[in-house]
Amino acid sequence: MIITLESHELVVTKPRNCIAVSGMVYDVIKDKSSLQEQITEFCVSVFDLSNWPPRWSFGQSPDIHGWIYILSDLGICAAYLTIPFLLLRFVIKIKDTPFYKIILLFIVFITLCGFTHFMDAVIFWWPAYRLSAFIRLITAIISIITVYKLYKNLPLIQSLRTVRELEAEIKKRRFVEEQLAGSEFLLSEAERISRVGGWEQDLITNKFTWSKTALDIIELPAGASTENVKLIDYFDEVDKPLLAAVFEGGRVDGVKWDIELVLNTYTDKKIWVRISGEPLYIETGKVVKVRGILMDIDKYKTTEIALNKSLEITSKNNGQLKNFTHILSHNIRNHASNLQLISSLVNSEKLDTENAELFHMIKNVSQGLDATLEDLSQALKIKESIMVSELLDFRVVTDKTIGVLESDINVNHAEIICNFKVRKVRFPRIYLESILLNLIANAIKYRRPDVSPFIQLASYKNDDGYTVLECKDNGLGIDLNLHGQKIFGLYKTFHDHKDAHGVGLFLVKTQIESQGGRIELESTLGEGSTFKIIFNE
Repeated sequence: MIITLESHELVVTKPRNCIAVSGMVYDVIKDKSSLQEQITEFCVSVFDLSNWPPRWSFGQSPDIHGWIYILSDLGICAAYLTIPFLLLRFVIKIKDTPFYKIILLFIVFITLCGFTHFMDAVIFWWPAYRLSAFIRLITAIISIITVYKLYKNLPLIQSLRTVRELEAEIKKRRFVEEQLAGSEFLLSEAERISRVGGWEQDLITNKFTWSKTALDIIELPAGASTENVKLIDYFDEVDKPLLAAVFEGGRVDGVKWDIELVLNTYTDKKIWVRISGEPLYIETGKVVKVRGILMDIDKYKTTEIALNKSLEITSKNNGQLKNFTHILSHNIRNHASNLQLISSLVNSEKLDTENAELFHMIKNVSQGLDATLEDLSQALKIKESIMVSELLDFRVVTDKTIGVLESDINVNHAEIICNFKVRKVRFPRIYLESILLNLIANAIKYRRPDVSPFIQLASYKNDDGYTVLECKDNGLGIDLNLHGQKIFGLYKTFHDHKDAHGVGLFLVKTQIESQGGRIELESTLGEGSTFKIIFNE
């Protein structure tokens, strides 16, 4: 059969197996061979151009349609070959590119697509149809593999965050980083101001890591290597065994430690430091690191040592003063007792009136001197003695005190109201009895003549959590503007009363302060007084 194209007319004749196109004749192979033979023949003759005319051979002459086809294919080819180049640069530049293998498949796939378009353009002149088919086959295989890989990774791709989510995450991280930077600055400043540095020893490599403040404490020069800096090297030989022992205890037994030693700085300056260490475990229970602090306490330790020396000297002086006081008190009391004894031996009836009057004055002075010495002795005993505190019931102690003052209460028609919201307090029994006795007795003693004494006793917790015993009366009151600075002074009296000695409130103040407490007073002249005993339990 012969196919002849003449003037766009197809003439078919049977005798020849060929194709005539524009005066050129091409054989037509009627393939009746097996599939395997066809595949083998295809692979062998991929670059064989026989039996295939170029595309320009179909038609009259080149026109705009053909050039549009060619230029379009070349343009698509150029784009397809540029995209893989850019993707490859991206993959090479960013080492940890996600979905690395899929991107490589896309590079191969797009490159092959570009070559298919290139072959479509070239075939207009070079009829390599078999090569074009082979490239398209490879493109199809790579395309299918790419689609499969993309499908397998689609759930993972869909799990990736969007640009908006990433921007929100970046914004959040920036905020956190700013907060962290601020915290690090404050921590660094706190370390610098407080002179507290950190250190860490890796027990596997035996390497020390130091914070900047720790290196400043050691006075290591800026830029100096810290690789061989070991903590134990900066202490005296007498202290090294102790430091080595606590380090060993931390490494082997996991024991925490905290000690104070004298450190020799890099510039040979001796300073007191506080060193602490704490072991760091891994899941197996093995100690792998020891971490701790290095604190410069030289200023405080020096002050402490000086203070201890001062306290020692003061304590010694106080002891000497106490001994002197006791000796002086004893000697004066002996003289006062002797004076009283001599006075008692004198028969005043045999003296004349003038001498009897003088002797009576001497006797009064002698008795007053003895009473004063007794009061001072009691005050000294309170300040020096260490009383044992016990848990006391306010009601029980108050009832006992009221029993002692029962006659005065009845004679003066005094009324006592108790409201103990806090039932118990830890305090020396003898002191609490003395305090209540003095406060109630004073409230009755310094009563107003026109009203019966009314006394309110109460206990409660103040705003600071301390137990307070309050004694409120409706007596004469005290002018605090006039007497406020000497209320609790010894022998200080504020009313013309025959039994006023100025000792009771002094003893109350001394007793409560000896236990770490304090006493407060609120009073208005002519209206009454309120005493508040604040206990320090």
